[in-house]
Amino acid sequence: MIIINIEVKNIFEEFDVIAENAQNIAIFTRDIELQKNEVLIINLFIEKIDSLLLKTGLIEEELNLLLFLKFTIESVLLEIQMIICLKENKIDLAWSALIQAQGQISIAAKNHPFNPSNLDGFINRLNLYEKLLFPKIMFASVGGIIKETKCTICKLEYEECEHMKGKFYSGKLCLREIHEMELEEASIVENPASKMNRILTTTYNGKDVDIFTLI
Repeated sequence: MIIINIEVKNIFEEFDVIAENAQNIAIFTRDIELQKNEVLIINLFIEKIDSLLLKTGLIEEELNLLLFLKFTIESVLLEIQMIICLKENKIDLAWSALIQAQGQISIAAKNHPFNPSNLDGFINRLNLYEKLLFPKIMFASVGGIIKETKCTICKLEYEECEHMKGKFYSGKLCLREIHEMELEEASIVENPASKMNRILTTTYNGKDVDIFTLI
């Protein structure tokens, strides 16, 4: 990949430093105040990326690289936020941060400009968090007939456009907007489309309790 814009080059180089420092802080035993400060540092870096994404004159490859860097560093930010929430006994928020991190890095991997396997270690670590830190839970899922969808890039009917869901185009993520859907069923599943829709309670010692804390 050839990067022409000097600001994009600088962001790319700064990303390596920010990401390395963040990974060093994204360890459970690190001091929580250091982790909270790292969150501020990463947010400032993300603001730089957002500002550059709005700049005119960048080529598509540069815009997509910037969005890739944003999604990747956001996933590390969410990892740190998950750890902070666990330390503060905010288990619901910790789960939410983890699931968002998994989603962000999955999209980043699909759009990696060089070698997607470079993210495998991080992806595996996030998956291990889910298995080791949280109980096995079930999820709510809905099914139905999707009647109208549109592409977020070109606004055409999704079936009529050439964009691919989950791919970057000139610094924007292609998604499928559902405009009309006929609901057919709601069910409890182990592997849902979204792990944000989890079951909240379980029965323990004859009582309905929080599925994470059993309290």
